Amino acid sequence: MKYLLLLLIACCSSLPSGAFPLVHIRLQVDPVTHSFTCRYRFTLPVSDTTSVVNLHLNRAFTLHRVRTPRAVQGHVTTARYLSDTVHHVQVRYASHPQRPRELELTYSGTMGKGQFNDQVAIFSGHSNWLPFRPYQEYEPVMYELDVLVPAAYQVRSTVPAERPRSGHWVFHGTTPAIEPTALIAQQFYQMMSSPAAPVSVIKTGVALAQPDTAMLHQADAIVAFYNRTIGREDPLTQFTIFLPGTNYEGYGLRANAAVITYTDFNVTQPADLLILAHEISHKWWAYGSFHDENGWLSEAFATYSSLLYIQSRGDEAGYKAELARLAETAAGAPPIWGFNRYAYPFPMYRRVIYNKGTGILAALHGRVGTELFLTILAHTAAQKTSTTLGFLATVEQVAGPEIQTWLRSELQR
Repeated sequence: MKYLLLLLIACCSSLPSGAFPLVHIRLQVDPVTHSFTCRYRFTLPVSDTTSVVNLHLNRAFTLHRVRTPRAVQGHVTTARYLSDTVHHVQVRYASHPQRPRELELTYSGTMGKGQFNDQVAIFSGHSNWLPFRPYQEYEPVMYELDVLVPAAYQVRSTVPAERPRSGHWVFHGTTPAIEPTALIAQQFYQMMSSPAAPVSVIKTGVALAQPDTAMLHQADAIVAFYNRTIGREDPLTQFTIFLPGTNYEGYGLRANAAVITYTDFNVTQPADLLILAHEISHKWWAYGSFHDENGWLSEAFATYSSLLYIQSRGDEAGYKAELARLAETAAGAPPIWGFNRYAYPFPMYRRVIYNKGTGILAALHGRVGTELFLTILAHTAAQKTSTTLGFLATVEQVAGPEIQTWLRSELQR
């Protein structure tokens, strides 16, 4: 399905940067065989007093070495995690640490389905290539990503490379734990919009074509619309769209980027335009945990933002038709409040978190009017709200207790 897989986003964005784990990743890739070796060093600062560190790693990879200096105890097992079996690494440290605690994994493997073709290898948010702490896939980390590739290859990421040289590319930043990104190819094609709305499109495989230019122009318009509305308190200054052409999925990254892999993606088609607008909006809607009910703060908000965009273009009929379609699929679904996604088959997650949530936002919009509604969204986005209770507090602050009581009832219905 082209309509997007969920964007897995959790919380923790309110922590001071000094409290973030530090991550150093050294990635060596053979693009011909689609194989790689990775050395992943995870360091907790002294300010984080966690004494037991758990990391999960894709079971498809071979774990060669675990290094745990100054640890009291450590072991490696396999464990069930959601619907997968993973390498489970647990390390215990002494309480009240006086120095940072370090845990290093060395592993190797081959990229999975949809993460490569003859032109590109994708290491990014949906590639399942990095370890993470259980239920904290999207905790912020400060990272350094060193990528080693054959001299004929280049690497692109969500941030510029630091002094790249042949075969060695280095990137620094702060991003969710699973989102450090490297696209590896022999040839990249790139175009950028005007300086007033600096959107970039980066493509591999074949040269840029008319649909890519149309996408760039639409992305410019989407960013401008969001900067006036949902993002007016925290506007975008740059955005990158990666087009690797692996024909697998599309998803947003919190680092002001999206990966759209479909080779037939064409924003003149309403469904594709909605996808593009949805993914760009994840710059603001990316903080509700996908493990519980708070996922609606990411996915329903991104879905409704995309509908607001097509409505702003004068497509009222398209706006109403999509709302009606989503309402039909949400009929009879459980309440958002307290929703346990793991008690149901996966399609129910979409019906509740995406579709029912979108309908509730549309009802809130109709109840308070556009001016107040956009103020609510702008405050919510700027505060990086990650819980439904936090959103209800914003609604009460902006629109009053009566609206907050009504919305709570809708979420419980």
